[in-house]
Amino acid sequence: MIELNDIVVKFPQKGHVVTAVNHVSLAVDDGSMYGIVGFSGAGKSTLVRVMNLLQKPTSGSVIVNGTDLIALSERALRKERRNIGMIFQHFNLMESRTIFDNVDFPLKGSGISKVERRQRIEKLLDLVGILEKKDAYPYQLSGGQKQRVAIARALATDPKILLCDEATSALDPKTTIAVLQLLKEINDRLGITIVIITHEMQVVKEICDHVAVMEEGKIIERGEVADIFSNPQKPLTQDFIRTAGHIDQAETTILEHVAGEDVYELRFSGSRASEPILIDIYKRFGLTANILYANVEYLQNKPLGTMLVTFDSSDQLGEVEQHLQQDGISMSKVVR
Repeated sequence: MIELNDIVVKFPQKGHVVTAVNHVSLAVDDGSMYGIVGFSGAGKSTLVRVMNLLQKPTSGSVIVNGTDLIALSERALRKERRNIGMIFQHFNLMESRTIFDNVDFPLKGSGISKVERRQRIEKLLDLVGILEKKDAYPYQLSGGQKQRVAIARALATDPKILLCDEATSALDPKTTIAVLQLLKEINDRLGITIVIITHEMQVVKEICDHVAVMEEGKIIERGEVADIFSNPQKPLTQDFIRTAGHIDQAETTILEHVAGEDVYELRFSGSRASEPILIDIYKRFGLTANILYANVEYLQNKPLGTMLVTFDSSDQLGEVEQHLQQDGISMSKVVR
């Protein structure tokens, strides 16, 4: 369990003070895959560094697995950090060392025998799918392979928590999916708590079970991923979700080709995702809808759907919207 209580982080900058994290409290359950999403400057990377005290907060408390990290001595903190692995956007591998030696580095001085270390390293390299590269050097690897090495290195001390700070930002889309699938596999197989910092809601959608959205140093929305995606409350969260679902792109394309007609967006979840909504509208109100775009996807086994439609008449649309809202379906006019 990670507990951040009323965290504030301030930095002096050019004669004034910048508040990077502004009274944030957050709890991450054991075994969770927790995403923290926000644009650059939102404070998310600063917040994740507070979790292992790479960044000491100006005020607040940091409790990890029942231990108050701020109260520890430097020596005790170094020992506690062995339970918290971390991977970064730019890998931070040592170019002059082999892949094997990069993964071995955190185990120096651990008291583990060379035989045990070799067994552990080879097991980790096999887990991340790169054992055959153990004698290679970082410059001989692709970006995705380097990140796999970084993940193996972060797991070398057998941590209970893995912090990922923009771990896929430097990767192409195909490699990003592969690395995210690897993180999900690690979470499933090893039960490690994983916290993912990202500016892409698509990353959260792929593997996280919980998400917190940050803006200007504060958490503005949080909850289970399926609940946030099905009913986002804040404009920033709505924008992130629309981008992740490619809804904004679909709307732009449709509006370019549909002239003189109003386009409406319907969003629905749960059992309603498999029901004939438009047939119900026709039976109740006599309105026919033309589907311009439709998509259903599953998050945490919960179906979420989006449709872009036009209606053959504007009569009774107010009643239609009210009826849909009663059934938990949102309807909004797409603004040109």
